[in-house]
Amino acid sequence: MSLLADLRARAAAAALAAGVLAAACDGGPRPPDAQATVSVASAELSVRFDVAEGKPPTVSVLGFRASTAGPDAPDVLGLVDPLSAAAPDQGCALRDVDEATSALVARGSSIDLEELTGVGVAFGPGDPLVRPFPRLFPDMAGVVGGVVAEAAPQPLDLLPERLSVYGADSELPVAELPVPSLPHLSTANGAAPAGGMRIDASDGLSLSLTGAAGALVELRPYGATVAVSCVVPTNASTEAVVNIPHALLVHLPRARAGAWGVPVSVEVARRARARAPLPPSGARLSVEIRSALAVELRP
Repeated sequence: MSLLADLRARAAAAALAAGVLAAACDGGPRPPDAQATVSVASAELSVRFDVAEGKPPTVSVLGFRASTAGPDAPDVLGLVDPLSAAAPDQGCALRDVDEATSALVARGSSIDLEELTGVGVAFGPGDPLVRPFPRLFPDMAGVVGGVVAEAAPQPLDLLPERLSVYGADSELPVAELPVPSLPHLSTANGAAPAGGMRIDASDGLSLSLTGAAGALVELRPYGATVAVSCVVPTNASTEAVVNIPHALLVHLPRARAGAWGVPVSVEVARRARARAPLPPSGARLSVEIRSALAVELRP
């Protein structure tokens, strides 16, 4: 074979190999880029009842539409309202609002908020509608910002059994949901709960609850962004015990010098969720009832 024929044969072989490689690469669908930007639109309407011993219950309403850009879809309601952050799948977990925002920045995500307009919430026949009004949401690290609709806590004579959601142009409710029952905190490390009580939690914290199946228990130090969140299994018996290990309690912010312990709000909550057919594309409706007890912990 001459030199010219040999070069032509090699070139043909190289072209054939390149064609086979290209066919192999383009022969099927490519896997999605793990960091590909997604754009997700969502809407949230959150109604919260707060119960405190010796005081009338209050109700607050928060509503917004969100446009989320980034490689994933975070818990938007939990970022806008940390009290509404999703509960752990099981057991207890440490949550930090600042870390959640930092993670959003690191992922290159952003959330633009717009108020949920024309929404009204009613709690019984003849009661006036509670309508949230627009409020500028404080910018969070340049990644979460915009406007939400909010109704500040308002006192109620009694806790309602159900609530109804109305749209801007609807005379009849577009959604109804029962108000969840509130679990009862019966003991904390074996002692009856009382406001301002001091609890030695050097061996952990054990909370006994009644009617707590599916409930959420949280420890929220005052003035801090960190919290311990625990979930009670949905199949729990009438009496349930939530054990919070010392390994989590030591991460609570230390109290000022000379203080006995860490001032903490022990909160018990239950949530119910549904879809509300609010125009133009509906909204997720979250109804929560929550109680809080101020104590002092010594981890």
